[in-house]
Amino acid sequence: MILPQSPRRRLNGNEFGGGVIDWGYILRRAWEITWGRKVLWLFGFLIGLGTVSTRFAPSGGRWERIARELPPDVQRVVSDFLSTPYFTIMIVLLVLSGLVLGVGLALLGALGRAALVDQVQAAEDRGVVSLQAGWQAGRLHMWSIFLIRLLLGLPLALLTMVGALPALGTALLIAGQEQPGVVIPGMLGVELALFVCLLPAVCLAILLSIPFGLLQELAVRACVLEGSDVRSSIALAWAMLQKHVGPLMIVWLIVLGVEVGKVILIILPSVLAVMVLTMGALLTVLVSPLLFTALALLIGLLAWLVGAAVNSVVETFTSAVWTLAYRELMGLGLTGEEEAPIV
Repeated sequence: MILPQSPRRRLNGNEFGGGVIDWGYILRRAWEITWGRKVLWLFGFLIGLGTVSTRFAPSGGRWERIARELPPDVQRVVSDFLSTPYFTIMIVLLVLSGLVLGVGLALLGALGRAALVDQVQAAEDRGVVSLQAGWQAGRLHMWSIFLIRLLLGLPLALLTMVGALPALGTALLIAGQEQPGVVIPGMLGVELALFVCLLPAVCLAILLSIPFGLLQELAVRACVLEGSDVRSSIALAWAMLQKHVGPLMIVWLIVLGVEVGKVILIILPSVLAVMVLTMGALLTVLVSPLLFTALALLIGLLAWLVGAAVNSVVETFTSAVWTLAYRELMGLGLTGEEEAPIV
């Protein structure tokens, strides 16, 4: 079967479409593509991997509590190790490993985003999707999507970091101090910096995340669907946001609702399942600590699998909604004058 690719169009001879979106068609078609092309869930899974964030470091009080419970000989060995250059080297290696892992996952997420956009267009224009074609498109645009998301996410990160600097600087100044005349004012200064500097910065970053998030979604699709470079994609996204802010906010609200539903769908059953399984697992502590460890790992694995499966479907659906809306607004859809497929 040979299916000709549908020509792209510009409505009204303009750079952008008319701004009229058939919401019923977009939502229905996005679900049809999501449920009917389950192979695309793999790319949704990659997007989920690219947004993983894990907190490893426990609080200082917990470390001190653990250290006090160690035998004196072990405490001495640990103390000697902490004072050697090897400890610094280990910390540097851990930080570098975390950065490499983070960049690798972000690249996988970028690959998944590009692949989904490309294959939603393929489903619309040619009626077929291909895992191989999606993978190739993802590899082609991976670095561009990564840079787009990095450039548009960096201002928010810098804003939060600037807000955290006063509190962090004050905390470092009183670190190791034991005099109440220094520690108490220092702690009050840290709390004041948190409320005066960090809290407003975080609130502003959350507020700005809406337009920056819209720009990210639009720029990703400009890169994949239009073949634009990073700079041109961001510029096109900004121009499009200015012209179609109303419809794009509706898309954002739809996606937000889907994301809230995803959280509810994942968290509530997971909490109930974990509570039941944890009670059973705790009973095994008295019988066998090894069995308890195995059950705890099994619970964690099952919870992760359920969350990953739901997230893959949701990422595929929301990506399809954004791509279909972009096509409508930019006039990249079908004209209605295409020839019938040649079989």
